[in-house]
Amino acid sequence: MTVVRGIISRAVISNRKPSDSELDTEDERGSRVSGEEPKRNETSATTTDEPPPATVDALLASIRSFAAEVVVLHCVEDGRQRPTFATDVSPVPDGARSDDTPAVDVSCVTAEPPVARPIPLEAIESVRPIPDRAAVTAALPPDTHARATILRGLADHAPALVDVAVVLSVLDRDPSAHPAALVAALDCLARLARDRPDDCLAAVPRVGTLVSRTTGAETGTETIGADTTGRDEIRTGALAAFAALAATCPEHVTPHVSSVFPALDAPGPVDASAAVACVAHVAGDDPTAVVDCADDLAGFLDGDDADGRKHATYAIGRIAAVDPGAVRPMVGRLVSVVDDPTAPQVTRLNATCAVGRVAREWPDAVVDHVPTFVAVLDADTAGVGIRANAAGVVGDVAVTHVVDVRRHVDALVAAVDDEDGVVRANATTAVARVAREFPDALVDAVDRLVGCLDDEESLVRENACWTLGYLREDARVARSELDRLRVDDASQRVRDRACWAVDEVTGGDGERAGD
Repeated sequence: MTVVRGIISRAVISNRKPSDSELDTEDERGSRVSGEEPKRNETSATTTDEPPPATVDALLASIRSFAAEVVVLHCVEDGRQRPTFATDVSPVPDGARSDDTPAVDVSCVTAEPPVARPIPLEAIESVRPIPDRAAVTAALPPDTHARATILRGLADHAPALVDVAVVLSVLDRDPSAHPAALVAALDCLARLARDRPDDCLAAVPRVGTLVSRTTGAETGTETIGADTTGRDEIRTGALAAFAALAATCPEHVTPHVSSVFPALDAPGPVDASAAVACVAHVAGDDPTAVVDCADDLAGFLDGDDADGRKHATYAIGRIAAVDPGAVRPMVGRLVSVVDDPTAPQVTRLNATCAVGRVAREWPDAVVDHVPTFVAVLDADTAGVGIRANAAGVVGDVAVTHVVDVRRHVDALVAAVDDEDGVVRANATTAVARVAREFPDALVDAVDRLVGCLDDEESLVRENACWTLGYLREDARVARSELDRLRVDDASQRVRDRACWAVDEVTGGDGERAGD
């Protein structure tokens, strides 16, 4: 059976808001912080602030001169100076304010989604460019939560400017004392994992420990109990970060993946979805590491979480590749996914892949579901990969249950004309296995099988030779084409099988063309 492998989405699992990788360039409305490569300055941590601008135009001109992705505006609000990390500064549109006080619209990295808010020009004491990580660290406020929140925003807008070491230092804080900061730091890691996976590797053990302490995988005095303020939010953040890390560096998450298993049964859909995504990413790299949670994954097959169902079917398919016995009990539920025309194509593909791997080892576990897979071969709602795997499943069942497959021979013969080569190869495999035991079932298909001898797929041509040979004298009309293949085909396997088929259709007593 030629198998079309399952597919997994590699999207980062987090609560991040999508944003463009580059910001708009300067326009007539004002100065947008440039999306160009920021100027690097190793001494930027001690860069002096620009003096307060006298006019809005002067402020915008100053920002344009920095050519940095992010600037810091030191503003005085409610009598306190606060740093505002901005990605976009532009004039307030005419009529947007009730007074004539000069002001600018500032998009702050900590706003989710990043919406512009007006800041009076007189409140801005200074402006500083942020060309590198050292400048970011120097400009961060001392409050742990505020620091983590700013870094989380920068991870979206300028991930290269985030010092991961600062993020890790937040993870080392006491969760009960800084729960909100911890959540922000975890979300920051989830966003950074996509753009800077290598820099995030040091976070894997820390995040794994937090997952264990909040899911119950680890017991003892270090467990973060339900009575800890923010425990649920920390668990959600840790699972999302772990899923994001698993998507980009699964081999580093693998040693810790068992810590997420308890969350597969979590009552909260967000936690369970992140947990199954993490398991799926690890399964793609090392399915043996997640075999023990196969039963828990089966619970997603009947659920309403589309992403969870997709990730679960992928992980189950990967498990079936190394331990099909662990998947055998859930074949019926997987077939229900295959038979669901409303399910996403990728999910149905993953399910057919999982069933196919079971069918190869235990055809008897799948034989009762052959009608479902035969129906898929001609279904408008089934994509190419689904049809290919469905034909492969039927072919595997035919090895030991050919009687059950024989009754569907017309549908299999029709599938040899499929537009996809893998579908045709798997369908002709099933047809050949039927012909071996019941050649009379294929007599009416000789012309179609002769046409398969010209197929561009060598496996289709080889299977057609097998089938025609099994039909013996009933396929004598194919002799000339078989003679051509035994001499001219590019594949040695096809030439050998055509040579055999010529002997079979002539009863072994006819001269071969070219002899």
